[in-house]
Amino acid sequence: MRKLFILPLLAFTVGCGSKSEETVKIETFKDKLSYALGADQARGFTNSGDKNFDKYNLDEIVKGFEIALKDEKAFDASCESLLKETFGKGPEMDPKTDVNAVSLCIGKLSGSFFISGWKAKRATDKMDFSKIVIGFDHGLRAKDTLVKPEEQMQIIQDFIQDLNKINGAKLLEDAKKKPNTKVTSTGIVLETIQEGTGGSPTPTDDVLAHYVLMNAFGDTLQSSFDMVEVYKQPLTPFSLKAVVAGWQEGIPLMKKGGKYRLYLPFNLAYGDQGMYNPQTQNYDIQPYESLFFYIELINYGPEGSLAK
Repeated sequence: MRKLFILPLLAFTVGCGSKSEETVKIETFKDKLSYALGADQARGFTNSGDKNFDKYNLDEIVKGFEIALKDEKAFDASCESLLKETFGKGPEMDPKTDVNAVSLCIGKLSGSFFISGWKAKRATDKMDFSKIVIGFDHGLRAKDTLVKPEEQMQIIQDFIQDLNKINGAKLLEDAKKKPNTKVTSTGIVLETIQEGTGGSPTPTDDVLAHYVLMNAFGDTLQSSFDMVEVYKQPLTPFSLKAVVAGWQEGIPLMKKGGKYRLYLPFNLAYGDQGMYNPQTQNYDIQPYESLFFYIELINYGPEGSLAK
Protein backbone atom coordinates (compact mmCIF):
# COMPACT_ATOMS: atom_id res chain seq x y z
CA MET A 1 0.00 0.00 0.00
CA ARG A 2 1.34 3.44 -0.83
CA LYS A 3 2.70 5.42 2.10
CA LEU A 4 0.07 7.57 3.80
CA PHE A 5 1.33 11.09 3.45
CA ILE A 6 0.60 14.21 5.48
CA LEU A 7 -1.28 16.79 3.46
CA PRO A 8 -0.95 20.55 3.80
CA LEU A 9 -3.37 21.91 6.38
CA LEU A 10 -6.69 22.77 4.78
CA ALA A 11 -9.56 24.55 6.45
CA PHE A 12 -13.12 25.17 5.43
CA THR A 13 -15.84 27.03 7.31
CA VAL A 14 -19.18 25.30 6.92
CA GLY A 15 -21.93 27.62 5.70
CA CYS A 16 -25.35 28.19 7.20
CA GLY A 17 -27.83 25.36 7.00
CA SER A 18 -25.16 22.66 7.27
CA LYS A 19 -24.80 20.25 10.16
CA SER A 20 -21.85 22.04 11.71
CA GLU A 21 -20.90 25.71 11.87
CA GLU A 22 -17.36 25.03 13.03
CA THR A 23 -14.19 25.18 10.97
CA VAL A 24 -13.33 21.78 9.53
CA LYS A 25 -9.65 20.93 9.26
CA ILE A 26 -8.11 18.35 6.98
CA GLU A 27 -4.68 17.48 8.31
CA THR A 28 -4.01 13.89 7.32
CA PHE A 29 -4.65 11.47 4.48
CA LYS A 30 -7.15 9.71 6.75
CA ASP A 31 -9.11 12.96 7.08
CA LYS A 32 -9.16 13.53 3.35
CA LEU A 33 -10.11 9.94 2.53
CA SER A 34 -12.92 9.96 5.09
CA TYR A 35 -14.33 13.23 3.81
CA ALA A 36 -14.22 11.90 0.24
CA LEU A 37 -15.96 8.65 1.19
CA GLY A 38 -18.76 10.53 2.93
CA ALA A 39 -19.23 12.91 0.01
CA ASP A 40 -19.24 10.02 -2.44
CA GLN A 41 -21.94 8.23 -0.44
CA ALA A 42 -24.07 11.37 -0.57
CA ARG A 43 -23.48 11.73 -4.31
CA GLY A 44 -25.02 8.36 -4.92
CA PHE A 45 -28.13 9.70 -3.23
CA THR A 46 -28.23 13.16 -4.81
CA ASN A 47 -27.62 11.71 -8.29
CA SER A 48 -30.35 9.09 -7.94
CA GLY A 49 -33.06 11.23 -9.52
CA ASP A 50 -35.26 11.02 -6.42
CA LYS A 51 -38.17 13.42 -7.07
CA ASN A 52 -38.62 13.93 -3.34
CA PHE A 53 -35.13 15.18 -2.65
CA ASP A 54 -36.16 18.82 -2.18
CA LYS A 55 -38.80 17.73 0.35
CA TYR A 56 -36.47 15.80 2.65
CA ASN A 57 -35.04 17.22 5.84
CA LEU A 58 -31.32 16.99 5.11
CA ASP A 59 -30.40 17.50 8.76
CA GLU A 60 -32.43 14.40 9.65
CA ILE A 61 -30.82 12.39 6.85
CA VAL A 62 -27.38 13.30 8.19
CA LYS A 63 -28.50 12.48 11.73
CA GLY A 64 -29.73 9.04 10.64
CA PHE A 65 -26.54 8.41 8.69
CA GLU A 66 -24.41 9.24 11.73
CA ILE A 67 -26.51 6.99 13.97
CA ALA A 68 -26.07 4.06 11.59
CA LEU A 69 -22.29 4.52 11.44
CA LYS A 70 -22.25 3.74 15.14
CA ASP A 71 -24.87 0.97 14.85
CA GLU A 72 -25.24 -0.69 11.45
CA LYS A 73 -28.51 -2.26 12.63
CA ALA A 74 -30.07 1.16 13.20
CA PHE A 75 -32.14 0.70 10.07
CA ASP A 76 -34.61 -1.60 11.79
CA ALA A 77 -37.99 -3.14 11.02
CA SER A 78 -39.84 0.06 11.91
CA CYS A 79 -37.78 2.07 9.42
CA GLU A 80 -38.20 -0.58 6.76
CA SER A 81 -41.95 -0.58 7.31
CA LEU A 82 -42.11 3.22 7.16
CA LEU A 83 -40.25 3.42 3.86
CA LYS A 84 -42.35 0.64 2.34
CA GLU A 85 -45.51 2.43 3.42
CA THR A 86 -44.21 5.76 2.10
CA PHE A 87 -42.97 4.60 -1.30
CA GLY A 88 -44.88 1.35 -1.80
CA LYS A 89 -47.53 2.96 -4.00
CA GLY A 90 -45.21 5.14 -6.05
CA PRO A 91 -42.05 7.24 -6.00
CA GLU A 92 -43.64 10.46 -4.69
CA MET A 93 -44.46 11.10 -1.03
CA ASP A 94 -47.95 11.80 0.15
CA PRO A 95 -48.27 15.42 1.40
CA LYS A 96 -49.29 14.05 4.81
CA THR A 97 -46.06 12.07 5.17
CA ASP A 98 -43.94 12.63 8.27
CA VAL A 99 -40.98 13.97 6.32
CA ASN A 100 -38.67 14.11 9.34
CA ALA A 101 -39.22 10.44 10.20
CA VAL A 102 -38.79 9.36 6.59
CA SER A 103 -35.63 11.45 6.24
CA LEU A 104 -34.16 9.95 9.42
CA CYS A 105 -34.82 6.41 8.15
CA ILE A 106 -33.32 7.21 4.74
CA GLY A 107 -30.17 8.38 6.50
CA LYS A 108 -30.07 5.23 8.60
CA LEU A 109 -30.44 3.08 5.49
CA SER A 110 -27.59 4.88 3.74
CA GLY A 111 -25.38 4.68 6.82
CA SER A 112 -26.10 0.97 7.30
CA PHE A 113 -25.11 0.19 3.73
CA PHE A 114 -21.98 2.31 4.08
CA ILE A 115 -20.69 0.81 7.31
CA SER A 116 -21.52 -2.81 6.51
CA GLY A 117 -19.88 -2.55 3.10
CA TRP A 118 -16.62 -1.11 4.40
CA LYS A 119 -16.55 -3.45 7.39
CA ALA A 120 -16.71 -6.34 4.93
CA LYS A 121 -13.59 -4.95 3.27
CA ARG A 122 -11.83 -4.63 6.67
CA ALA A 123 -11.40 -0.92 6.06
CA THR A 124 -13.14 0.97 8.86
CA ASP A 125 -10.01 1.23 11.01
CA LYS A 126 -8.54 3.44 8.29
CA MET A 127 -11.37 5.99 8.52
CA ASP A 128 -12.37 8.92 10.71
CA PHE A 129 -16.14 8.70 11.17
CA SER A 130 -16.53 12.36 12.10
CA LYS A 131 -14.98 13.40 8.78
CA ILE A 132 -17.16 10.87 6.94
CA VAL A 133 -20.27 12.53 8.39
CA ILE A 134 -19.03 15.99 7.43
CA GLY A 135 -18.27 14.85 3.89
CA PHE A 136 -21.73 13.25 3.67
CA ASP A 137 -23.36 16.43 4.95
CA HIS A 138 -21.49 18.61 2.47
CA GLY A 139 -22.20 16.19 -0.35
CA LEU A 140 -25.95 16.27 0.29
CA ARG A 141 -25.86 20.05 -0.05
CA ALA A 142 -23.51 20.02 -3.07
CA LYS A 143 -20.94 21.89 -0.98
CA ASP A 144 -18.25 19.23 -0.78
CA THR A 145 -15.56 21.64 -1.96
CA LEU A 146 -13.08 20.95 0.80
CA VAL A 147 -11.67 18.24 -1.48
CA LYS A 148 -12.14 18.66 -5.22
CA PRO A 149 -14.51 16.06 -6.73
CA GLU A 150 -11.93 14.72 -9.18
CA GLU A 151 -9.43 14.36 -6.35
CA GLN A 152 -12.05 12.58 -4.24
CA MET A 153 -12.56 10.00 -6.98
CA GLN A 154 -8.83 9.37 -7.33
CA ILE A 155 -8.38 9.01 -3.57
CA ILE A 156 -11.22 6.50 -3.33
CA GLN A 157 -10.04 4.53 -6.36
CA ASP A 158 -6.50 4.29 -4.99
CA PHE A 159 -7.83 3.32 -1.57
CA ILE A 160 -9.95 0.47 -2.95
CA GLN A 161 -7.06 -0.82 -5.03
CA ASP A 162 -4.76 -0.75 -2.00
CA LEU A 163 -7.36 -2.64 0.03
CA ASN A 164 -7.63 -5.25 -2.70
CA LYS A 165 -3.87 -5.77 -2.64
CA ILE A 166 -3.76 -6.04 1.15
CA ASN A 167 -6.74 -8.38 1.43
CA GLY A 168 -5.50 -10.45 -1.50
CA ALA A 169 -2.10 -10.90 0.12
CA LYS A 170 -3.80 -12.04 3.33
CA LEU A 171 -5.97 -14.50 1.39
CA LEU A 172 -2.91 -16.11 -0.18
CA GLU A 173 -0.88 -16.20 3.04
CA ASP A 174 -3.77 -17.83 4.90
CA ALA A 175 -4.24 -20.34 2.07
CA LYS A 176 -0.60 -21.44 2.30
CA LYS A 177 -1.19 -22.52 5.90
CA LYS A 178 -4.01 -24.91 4.98
CA PRO A 179 -3.34 -28.67 4.83
CA ASN A 180 -2.98 -30.46 1.49
CA THR A 181 -1.72 -27.40 -0.35
CA LYS A 182 1.06 -26.77 -2.83
CA VAL A 183 2.45 -23.37 -3.81
CA THR A 184 3.84 -22.72 -7.27
CA SER A 185 6.77 -20.47 -8.12
CA THR A 186 4.30 -17.88 -9.48
CA GLY A 187 2.39 -17.67 -6.18
CA ILE A 188 -0.60 -19.87 -6.99
CA VAL A 189 -1.89 -21.94 -4.07
CA LEU A 190 -3.65 -25.23 -4.87
CA GLU A 191 -5.59 -26.88 -2.06
CA THR A 192 -6.69 -30.47 -2.62
CA ILE A 193 -10.06 -31.26 -1.10
CA GLN A 194 -10.49 -34.63 -2.79
CA GLU A 195 -7.78 -35.98 -5.07
CA GLY A 196 -8.95 -37.17 -8.47
CA THR A 197 -8.15 -40.63 -9.79
CA GLY A 198 -7.84 -39.72 -13.48
CA GLY A 199 -5.13 -37.99 -15.46
CA SER A 200 -4.38 -34.28 -15.73
CA PRO A 201 -5.08 -31.93 -18.64
CA THR A 202 -2.40 -30.11 -20.59
CA PRO A 203 -2.39 -26.31 -20.93
CA THR A 204 -3.88 -26.58 -24.43
CA ASP A 205 -6.72 -29.00 -23.60
CA ASP A 206 -10.43 -28.40 -23.38
CA VAL A 207 -11.88 -28.86 -19.91
CA LEU A 208 -15.30 -29.56 -18.43
CA ALA A 209 -15.51 -28.36 -14.83
CA HIS A 210 -17.85 -26.98 -12.25
CA TYR A 211 -16.55 -23.93 -10.40
CA VAL A 212 -17.43 -21.26 -7.88
CA LEU A 213 -15.54 -17.96 -8.07
CA MET A 214 -15.06 -16.07 -4.79
CA ASN A 215 -13.27 -12.93 -3.67
CA ALA A 216 -10.94 -12.56 -0.70
CA PHE A 217 -13.89 -12.36 1.70
CA GLY A 218 -15.57 -15.52 0.44
CA ASP A 219 -18.33 -13.70 -1.45
CA THR A 220 -19.53 -15.70 -4.46
CA LEU A 221 -19.06 -13.75 -7.70
CA GLN A 222 -19.86 -16.50 -10.22
CA SER A 223 -21.07 -20.09 -9.99
CA SER A 224 -21.47 -22.72 -12.67
CA PHE A 225 -23.74 -24.61 -10.26
CA ASP A 226 -26.16 -21.66 -10.29
CA MET A 227 -26.00 -21.45 -14.08
CA VAL A 228 -27.05 -25.10 -14.34
CA GLU A 229 -29.44 -25.45 -11.41
CA VAL A 230 -31.03 -22.00 -11.24
CA TYR A 231 -30.78 -20.66 -14.79
CA LYS A 232 -31.02 -24.07 -16.52
CA GLN A 233 -27.98 -23.47 -18.72
CA PRO A 234 -25.91 -26.47 -19.84
CA LEU A 235 -22.44 -26.93 -18.42
CA THR A 236 -20.15 -26.37 -21.38
CA PRO A 237 -16.45 -27.16 -21.92
CA PHE A 238 -13.89 -24.39 -22.33
CA SER A 239 -10.40 -24.14 -23.72
CA LEU A 240 -7.57 -23.64 -21.25
CA LYS A 241 -6.01 -21.39 -23.88
CA ALA A 242 -8.89 -18.94 -23.43
CA VAL A 243 -8.93 -18.53 -19.64
CA VAL A 244 -6.90 -16.47 -17.17
CA ALA A 245 -3.24 -17.36 -16.70
CA GLY A 246 -3.87 -18.78 -13.23
CA TRP A 247 -6.26 -21.38 -14.63
CA GLN A 248 -3.87 -22.23 -17.44
CA GLU A 249 -1.24 -23.03 -14.83
CA GLY A 250 -3.41 -24.36 -12.02
CA ILE A 251 -5.89 -26.71 -13.69
CA PRO A 252 -3.16 -28.92 -15.24
CA LEU A 253 -2.04 -29.58 -11.65
CA MET A 254 -5.42 -31.21 -10.94
CA LYS A 255 -6.64 -34.72 -11.68
CA LYS A 256 -9.89 -35.76 -13.31
CA GLY A 257 -12.60 -36.42 -10.73
CA GLY A 258 -10.92 -34.24 -8.10
CA LYS A 259 -12.16 -31.33 -6.04
CA TYR A 260 -9.88 -28.38 -5.36
CA ARG A 261 -9.54 -24.79 -4.26
CA LEU A 262 -7.35 -22.66 -6.47
CA TYR A 263 -6.05 -19.36 -5.05
CA LEU A 264 -4.79 -16.81 -7.58
CA PRO A 265 -2.81 -13.63 -7.02
CA PHE A 266 -4.35 -10.73 -8.91
CA ASN A 267 -1.68 -10.69 -11.63
CA LEU A 268 -2.69 -14.25 -12.62
CA ALA A 269 -6.42 -13.47 -12.45
CA TYR A 270 -7.85 -10.25 -13.93
CA GLY A 271 -4.85 -8.08 -13.13
CA ASP A 272 -4.88 -4.32 -12.72
CA GLN A 273 -7.86 -3.95 -15.07
CA GLY A 274 -10.39 -6.17 -13.30
CA MET A 275 -13.57 -7.14 -15.12
CA TYR A 276 -15.83 -4.21 -15.91
CA ASN A 277 -19.49 -4.84 -16.68
CA PRO A 278 -20.81 -2.17 -19.08
CA GLN A 279 -24.41 -3.22 -18.44
CA THR A 280 -24.27 -2.47 -14.72
CA GLN A 281 -21.47 0.12 -15.09
CA ASN A 282 -19.71 -1.58 -12.19
CA TYR A 283 -16.81 -3.98 -11.76
CA ASP A 284 -17.79 -7.63 -11.47
CA ILE A 285 -14.17 -8.15 -10.41
CA GLN A 286 -12.23 -5.16 -9.17
CA PRO A 287 -8.71 -4.20 -10.27
CA TYR A 288 -5.93 -5.82 -8.22
CA GLU A 289 -8.34 -8.36 -6.74
CA SER A 290 -6.93 -11.75 -5.80
CA LEU A 291 -9.46 -14.56 -6.12
CA PHE A 292 -10.07 -18.17 -5.25
CA PHE A 293 -12.08 -20.89 -6.95
CA TYR A 294 -13.73 -24.10 -5.87
CA ILE A 295 -13.26 -26.44 -8.85
CA GLU A 296 -14.53 -29.91 -9.67
CA LEU A 297 -12.61 -31.28 -12.66
CA ILE A 298 -15.12 -33.45 -14.51
CA ASN A 299 -13.39 -34.17 -17.80
CA TYR A 300 -10.74 -32.99 -20.26
CA GLY A 301 -9.47 -33.76 -23.73
CA PRO A 302 -7.71 -32.37 -26.80
CA GLU A 303 -9.08 -29.20 -28.34
CA GLY A 304 -12.54 -29.78 -29.80
CA SER A 305 -12.92 -33.31 -28.44
CA LEU A 306 -15.40 -32.54 -25.64
CA ALA A 307 -17.70 -30.63 -27.94
CA LYS A 308 -18.13 -33.75 -30.02
